[in-house]
Amino acid sequence: MREQPDRELAWLELQQATSRLRSELSRRVTEHAGMSATEHDVLWQLANDVDRRMTMSDLAERAMITPSGATRLVARLEREGWVRRETDPDNRRIVYAVLTPAGARATRTGLKPIHQARQELFDDRLTDTDVADLRRVLGKLLRRLPTVE
Repeated sequence: MREQPDRELAWLELQQATSRLRSELSRRVTEHAGMSATEHDVLWQLANDVDRRMTMSDLAERAMITPSGATRLVARLEREGWVRRETDPDNRRIVYAVLTPAGARATRTGLKPIHQARQELFDDRLTDTDVADLRRVLGKLLRRLPTVE
């Protein structure tokens, strides 16, 4: 295999940028709202569902985490009072994660540091052309990647 330093660097920089942005976002959300960015992601998914509830498997898929990770995360959110679990009355094997009113408030609280981080770390640093190029490249990658199972 021929060495391709530009591709290797692009690959590493993509991973570094993703990791650093995620860490900074999580730090800010934790500091401002008392939850991790992943916890906020799950609450946001529930808040944006028409019924404000999802099956655990749908939630895992939408939040891009494993089903066992979703189970553990929902247990933490449940302890905070932000989510409750409901069992489908027609099929007891189906469990829903349901956003509570406290969870809706927590979701809104977490949005402020996310919007500030986006402004400071993304909007203020990228031109419109940069954003269009990034969307094109990331869209190309995402269309070829499998979803989390």
